[in-house]
Amino acid sequence: MTTISLPAVKKVALYQLALLLPASAALLLWSTALAYSVLLGGLIQICPQAWFARQAFRFAGARRVQSIVSAMYWGETGKVVLTAVLFTSVFLMVSPLNVGALFCSFILMILVQWFLVFTILKR
Repeated sequence: MTTISLPAVKKVALYQLALLLPASAALLLWSTALAYSVLLGGLIQICPQAWFARQAFRFAGARRVQSIVSAMYWGETGKVVLTAVLFTSVFLMVSPLNVGALFCSFILMILVQWFLVFTILKR
């Protein structure tokens, strides 16, 4: 019996962190607020996506289809809620905040994620 291997979704989050942490550390040379805004924006994308990946790929096998679908729904719901909570928390608790850098980092991490998933699936 052959099994389908689980996708390397953990690698995506690790690669994203490997890009985000040095970039935000380098930005410390210009501005502390800029550096932590970039860091927070990236983490707001990475953490909920890692949650979704963990939930969605917990189960495998044709006999577990209902569990897989349910886990994906819960994973996506949790991702959206977690993203909203993290954005709200940052806007309420972090000051000063470079909002442009926060959103740019968030969007850039989405693009990095898409690129990494594409290259992993291409293999």
